[in-house]
Amino acid sequence: MRLGFRIAIYEGGRRLKRSDFKDKKDPLSVGMRYVTEYKYLEATKWLMIAPDCWEKYILLGLINLALGQEQQGWEFLLEAKDYPRVTSYGIALEKPQAKL
Repeated sequence: MRLGFRIAIYEGGRRLKRSDFKDKKDPLSVGMRYVTEYKYLEATKWLMIAPDCWEKYILLGLINLALGQEQQGWEFLLEAKDYPRVTSYGIALEKPQAKL
């Protein structure tokens, strides 16, 4: 599956990895762990059952945009503004390098 971009999660300027979420079992953290592994379909399953928060809807929106589902992606992104943040994580987009 070809992605438009990759999603990275940061905390304090450090990019988070799978191991940073290994002890957390709540649906939001499990979804974020799958995002760090670039397993976006599995991440979507966990994020959908996570409690409503800004991070949930931002990640769902970005995942849908990365997978080419623009309408659904923008709907999730617009929904995010209605919910508070529950973590101090930053979210960034990375464009894959083009191979020559």
